[in-house]
Amino acid sequence: MAEKPIEEFLKKYLGLSMPRLVLGMLMLVFGVLVLVFPQIIAILVGLYLIVSGVLVIVDEYTKSQRVKEAQQ
Repeated sequence: MAEKPIEEFLKKYLGLSMPRLVLGMLMLVFGVLVLVFPQIIAILVGLYLIVSGVLVIVDEYTKSQRVKEAQQ
């Protein structure tokens, strides 16, 4: 289902674990916002891409630090 990738993303990058009910409610809220304010899609997608990019960079940086420490 759609909530599975979101749940994995939250757990992996933010260390958060949310009940499926909370995720479902958040999806409903964002779905209604998109229906009521279609221009908000650009903002939501932009925020998602920025946050995802930062999280990937931080993840790669921490991985490289662990590799350096393991090599010493």
